[in-house]
Amino acid sequence: MLLTRRDLLDLAVRAAALPGAAEFFSAWFQTAGRQQAAPGRLAPPEPPLLRDYQPKFFGAEDFAALQAFTEILIPTDEAPGAREAHCAHYIDFVLQASAGAAPDAQRPWRQAMAALRQAGFHSADAAGRAALVEAMSQPERDRSAAHPAYAAYRLIKQQNTFAFYTSRAGMIEALDYRGNSYNASFPACDHPEHHRVD
Repeated sequence: MLLTRRDLLDLAVRAAALPGAAEFFSAWFQTAGRQQAAPGRLAPPEPPLLRDYQPKFFGAEDFAALQAFTEILIPTDEAPGAREAHCAHYIDFVLQASAGAAPDAQRPWRQAMAALRQAGFHSADAAGRAALVEAMSQPERDRSAAHPAYAAYRLIKQQNTFAFYTSRAGMIEALDYRGNSYNASFPACDHPEHHRVD
Protein backbone atom coordinates (compact mmCIF):
# COMPACT_ATOMS: atom_id res chain seq x y z
CA MET A 1 0.00 0.00 0.00
CA LEU A 2 1.49 3.33 -1.06
CA LEU A 3 0.27 6.40 0.74
CA THR A 4 -0.84 9.50 -1.14
CA ARG A 5 0.39 12.98 -0.27
CA ARG A 6 -3.00 13.56 1.34
CA ASP A 7 -2.48 10.44 3.50
CA LEU A 8 0.97 11.69 4.55
CA LEU A 9 -0.38 15.11 5.47
CA ASP A 10 -3.25 13.50 7.37
CA LEU A 11 -0.82 11.35 9.36
CA ALA A 12 1.40 14.36 10.09
CA VAL A 13 -1.57 16.46 11.24
CA ARG A 14 -2.87 13.66 13.47
CA ALA A 15 0.61 13.14 14.92
CA ALA A 16 0.99 16.88 15.56
CA ALA A 17 -2.16 16.88 17.68
CA LEU A 18 -0.93 14.22 20.12
CA PRO A 19 0.91 14.67 23.44
CA GLY A 20 4.62 15.11 22.95
CA ALA A 21 4.14 16.34 19.38
CA ALA A 22 4.83 20.01 20.14
CA GLU A 23 8.25 19.18 21.56
CA PHE A 24 9.18 16.83 18.71
CA PHE A 25 7.95 19.02 15.84
CA SER A 26 9.39 22.19 17.35
CA ALA A 27 12.83 20.56 17.48
CA TRP A 28 12.46 18.89 14.07
CA PHE A 29 11.27 22.01 12.22
CA GLN A 30 14.12 24.11 13.59
CA THR A 31 17.01 21.71 13.15
CA ALA A 32 19.36 22.10 10.21
CA GLY A 33 22.50 20.61 8.77
CA ARG A 34 25.99 21.14 10.00
CA GLN A 35 26.89 22.83 6.74
CA GLN A 36 28.08 26.40 6.69
CA ALA A 37 25.01 28.62 6.81
CA ALA A 38 24.58 31.30 4.16
CA PRO A 39 25.85 34.76 5.16
CA GLY A 40 23.48 36.35 7.61
CA ARG A 41 21.70 33.05 8.38
CA LEU A 42 22.88 30.89 11.23
CA ALA A 43 21.80 27.28 11.29
CA PRO A 44 20.34 26.42 14.70
CA PRO A 45 22.13 23.81 16.80
CA GLU A 46 20.90 20.24 16.82
CA PRO A 47 18.37 19.87 19.65
CA PRO A 48 19.10 17.18 22.29
CA LEU A 49 15.70 15.59 21.57
CA LEU A 50 16.88 14.69 18.06
CA ARG A 51 20.53 14.05 18.90
CA ASP A 52 19.53 11.55 21.63
CA TYR A 53 16.36 10.31 19.92
CA GLN A 54 15.12 6.87 20.94
CA PRO A 55 12.85 5.23 18.34
CA LYS A 56 9.30 4.66 19.48
CA PHE A 57 7.83 2.63 16.60
CA PHE A 58 10.83 0.80 15.13
CA GLY A 59 13.14 -1.49 17.06
CA ALA A 60 16.78 -0.38 17.28
CA GLU A 61 17.94 -2.56 14.34
CA ASP A 62 15.08 -1.53 12.08
CA PHE A 63 15.57 2.13 12.96
CA ALA A 64 19.30 1.93 12.17
CA ALA A 65 18.45 0.26 8.85
CA LEU A 66 15.86 2.93 8.09
CA GLN A 67 18.37 5.68 8.85
CA ALA A 68 20.93 4.10 6.55
CA PHE A 69 18.34 3.67 3.78
CA THR A 70 17.17 7.29 3.99
CA GLU A 71 20.76 8.52 3.87
CA ILE A 72 21.46 6.47 0.74
CA LEU A 73 18.39 7.99 -0.95
CA ILE A 74 19.26 11.59 0.02
CA PRO A 75 22.98 11.67 0.86
CA THR A 76 24.80 14.57 2.43
CA ASP A 77 26.96 16.51 -0.01
CA GLU A 78 27.41 20.27 -0.25
CA ALA A 79 23.82 20.50 0.98
CA PRO A 80 22.28 18.67 3.92
CA GLY A 81 20.76 15.24 3.37
CA ALA A 82 18.37 12.90 5.14
CA ARG A 83 20.77 12.60 8.09
CA GLU A 84 20.68 16.32 8.81
CA ALA A 85 16.93 16.47 8.17
CA HIS A 86 16.36 13.60 10.63
CA CYS A 87 14.02 11.92 8.17
CA ALA A 88 14.08 8.57 9.99
CA HIS A 89 13.19 10.32 13.25
CA TYR A 90 10.21 11.99 11.59
CA ILE A 91 8.97 8.74 10.04
CA ASP A 92 9.33 6.90 13.36
CA PHE A 93 7.52 9.60 15.33
CA VAL A 94 4.62 9.90 12.88
CA LEU A 95 4.16 6.11 12.74
CA GLN A 96 4.19 5.79 16.53
CA ALA A 97 1.78 8.71 16.88
CA SER A 98 -0.60 7.26 14.30
CA ALA A 99 -1.17 4.04 16.28
CA GLY A 100 -4.64 5.02 17.49
CA ALA A 101 -5.78 7.22 14.62
CA ALA A 102 -4.49 5.28 11.60
CA PRO A 103 -3.31 1.81 12.64
CA ASP A 104 -3.41 0.57 9.03
CA ALA A 105 -0.52 2.93 8.23
CA GLN A 106 1.82 0.83 10.38
CA ARG A 107 1.33 -2.54 8.63
CA PRO A 108 3.18 -1.60 5.40
CA TRP A 109 6.16 -0.48 7.49
CA ARG A 110 6.32 -3.77 9.36
CA GLN A 111 6.22 -5.52 5.97
CA ALA A 112 8.86 -3.16 4.56
CA MET A 113 11.28 -3.85 7.39
CA ALA A 114 10.72 -7.60 7.02
CA ALA A 115 11.42 -7.31 3.28
CA LEU A 116 14.64 -5.33 3.93
CA ARG A 117 15.79 -7.88 6.47
CA GLN A 118 15.03 -10.76 4.08
CA ALA A 119 16.94 -8.97 1.29
CA GLY A 120 19.97 -8.76 3.59
CA PHE A 121 19.93 -4.99 4.05
CA HIS A 122 20.20 -5.06 7.84
CA SER A 123 23.34 -7.21 7.85
CA ALA A 124 25.08 -5.65 4.81
CA ASP A 125 27.96 -3.19 5.01
CA ALA A 126 27.68 0.33 3.56
CA ALA A 127 28.67 -0.72 0.03
CA GLY A 128 26.34 -3.72 0.15
CA ARG A 129 23.46 -1.55 1.33
CA ALA A 130 24.00 0.92 -1.50
CA ALA A 131 24.05 -1.96 -4.01
CA LEU A 132 20.84 -3.37 -2.54
CA VAL A 133 19.05 -0.01 -2.79
CA GLU A 134 20.20 0.22 -6.42
CA ALA A 135 18.82 -3.27 -7.11
CA MET A 136 15.54 -2.56 -5.31
CA SER A 137 15.03 0.59 -7.34
CA GLN A 138 15.56 -1.14 -10.70
CA PRO A 139 11.81 -1.66 -11.42
CA GLU A 140 11.40 2.11 -11.21
CA ARG A 141 13.59 2.49 -14.31
CA ASP A 142 12.90 -0.82 -16.04
CA ARG A 143 9.30 -2.06 -16.03
CA SER A 144 10.43 -5.57 -16.96
CA ALA A 145 12.57 -5.78 -13.80
CA ALA A 146 11.31 -6.99 -10.43
CA HIS A 147 12.63 -7.08 -6.88
CA PRO A 148 10.91 -8.58 -3.81
CA ALA A 149 11.74 -5.46 -1.74
CA TYR A 150 10.59 -2.93 -4.37
CA ALA A 151 7.46 -2.02 -2.36
CA ALA A 152 9.66 -1.34 0.67
CA TYR A 153 11.92 0.86 -1.46
CA ARG A 154 8.94 2.85 -2.78
CA LEU A 155 7.42 3.32 0.66
CA ILE A 156 10.65 4.52 2.25
CA LYS A 157 11.47 6.76 -0.72
CA GLN A 158 8.01 8.34 -0.63
CA GLN A 159 8.02 9.19 3.08
CA ASN A 160 11.71 10.08 3.10
CA THR A 161 11.12 12.63 0.34
CA PHE A 162 8.13 14.07 2.19
CA ALA A 163 10.09 14.27 5.44
CA PHE A 164 13.12 15.87 3.80
CA TYR A 165 11.37 18.56 1.80
CA THR A 166 9.15 19.60 4.70
CA SER A 167 12.12 19.89 7.09
CA ARG A 168 14.18 23.01 7.66
CA ALA A 169 17.26 21.26 6.26
CA GLY A 170 15.48 20.30 3.03
CA MET A 171 13.31 23.33 2.48
CA ILE A 172 15.56 26.15 3.64
CA GLU A 173 19.10 24.78 3.59
CA ALA A 174 18.87 22.64 0.44
CA LEU A 175 16.21 24.48 -1.61
CA ASP A 176 16.97 27.96 -0.24
CA TYR A 177 13.25 28.62 0.29
CA ARG A 178 12.75 32.14 1.62
CA GLY A 179 9.06 32.19 2.31
CA ASN A 180 6.62 34.45 0.55
CA SER A 181 9.14 36.49 -1.36
CA TYR A 182 9.69 37.16 -5.04
CA ASN A 183 12.86 35.78 -6.65
CA ALA A 184 14.23 37.75 -9.57
CA SER A 185 16.57 34.81 -10.21
CA PHE A 186 16.62 31.15 -9.22
CA PRO A 187 19.49 30.77 -6.73
CA ALA A 188 19.22 26.97 -6.30
CA CYS A 189 19.72 26.37 -10.03
CA ASP A 190 23.08 26.96 -11.73
CA HIS A 191 21.83 26.88 -15.35
CA PRO A 192 22.41 30.40 -16.78
CA GLU A 193 19.23 30.25 -18.86
CA HIS A 194 17.23 29.81 -15.65
CA HIS A 195 18.72 32.88 -13.98
CA ARG A 196 16.58 35.35 -15.87
CA VAL A 197 12.92 36.19 -15.81
CA ASP A 198 11.39 36.77 -19.24
